[in-house]
This record gives sequence, structure tokens and C-alpha cells, in this order.
Amino acid sequence: WLALALVLLLIVIAQIKINVTNAYSGSLAWSNVYTRVRKRYPGRTVFVLFNLIIALALMLMDVFSLISFVLSLYANVVMAWLVTISADIVINKLILKISPRYPEFRRGMLHDWNPVGLVSVSLASLLSLLTFAGAFGPNLQPFSVLIAIGVALIVTPLMAIATRGRYYLRRSSDGIPTPILDADGNPSGERLRCHVTGYTFERPDMLMSAELGPRGEVQYVSSLALTLDDSDRYVLPPEPPPTRGERDSGR
Repeated sequence: WLALALVLLLIVIAQIKINVTNAYSGSLAWSNVYTRVRKRYPGRTVFVLFNLIIALALMLMDVFSLISFVLSLYANVVMAWLVTISADIVINKLILKISPRYPEFRRGMLHDWNPVGLVSVSLASLLSLLTFAGAFGPNLQPFSVLIAIGVALIVTPLMAIATRGRYYLRRSSDGIPTPILDADGNPSGERLRCHVTGYTFERPDMLMSAELGPRGEVQYVSSLALTLDDSDRYVLPPEPPPTRGERDSGR
């Protein structure tokens, strides 16, 4: 009986840990999207509670009775997304040398939308979901996920070639003279002060601010401050897209 009780306790603890982890990781996604769209950050707690409410509502609506259908539907969209990312890394970056050598996340360095990923994921998801729904006949219905994979694998490099990589980077330089990587190729540990928040951040999180200091000196701004800013007063103007040679040599 003791062993059975311990096993039951372990299962309960494991399930609690899984659900807490899922709630928190989901809140990260919600907060990133909300902050980017609304330029406001109400706090992580809000999104943890929001995610828990959604999970509770789905449980009360007995989503588990439809779990097979939901997972099948989910698989089509997820595979379209994952293959688009993989194709962008393997084909567009490593083979075609179109996408940037290093991943970029800072606002001001990126366009609001990149049609390469947007079109690829949307088209692959749409065609695979239509196939899953039987729009192209029952014979193709079991292969809906493979259609998502195939479409994403083809459309991603085609869109990169068609757009010539113009929508990957808004700027090729962040305006900071010191390198973003150290001598070993790792992100630089240099810390710079953000003139908006007053905090110091590591070099990879910083950009030159479009707003000069009181004496005309250069100031730096963090990606967090740029994300929360809806005035664009600190964002540097866009540059012409880098040439292929510049992309090959890195930032």
C-alpha cells in the first residue's frame, strides 16, 4: 500500500508540474504577442491567469472527448509552422544564403511582417486543413500532414527568392560600434545602459537610439524599451536591404 500511495503521489506531482509548466510557457507566448501588438506589458501574472482560464474552460467543455480530432487538426498547422522554420534555416540560410546569418529579434531591426514565413505557413496550413476536411477527396485525406510538409518545404525558399530577402532585416546595423559577438563567436557580455529604462542590458539586447542625448551624444536603447514604445521615437530609420555579400560576411 505504501508503494501504491507513493506512485499515486508521484503521478499527482508530475501532473501538477506539467500543468504549471504549460501554463507558464503559454503565458510567455501570450505576453510576447500582446506586448508586440499593443506596446503595453500588463505583467506575466495576467497572462498566466488568462492561460489557466482557457485551460479550465476547455476542460469544462469536455475537450478530451474530441482530443483525437483536436490533435489531428493541430498537427497540420504545427507541421506547416515547423517545416517553414526548418526550411528557412536549412535552405534559405545555409544553402541560398538569403536569410540572415544570425537570428534577430530586436524591434527596429525587423520588419513588422515577413511574407516568407507568413505566406508559407498560411498556405501550407490552409491546403493541409482543406485536405484534412476532405475537400480534395477521401484518398488524399490521410496525407494532409504530408501536404503541409511539402507545401511549406517548397513555398518557403520560393518566397525568399521572390522577395530577395528584403523583409528579413529592416536594418543591417544596430548602430553600436562594438561587435555583438566576442572573439569566440559567443554573444558579447558587454553591458550598456538603456537611456529609457535606466537599466543596463547585455550588448545583444541593445541598439543605438534615434534620440540623441542632451549634449548630442549617442544613447542606447534596449529591445524591451523599444517593444513597449508606441511612438517610434527611439527607432532608427530603415536602411536599404543588405547585399548578398554583406549577408554572407555577417553583421
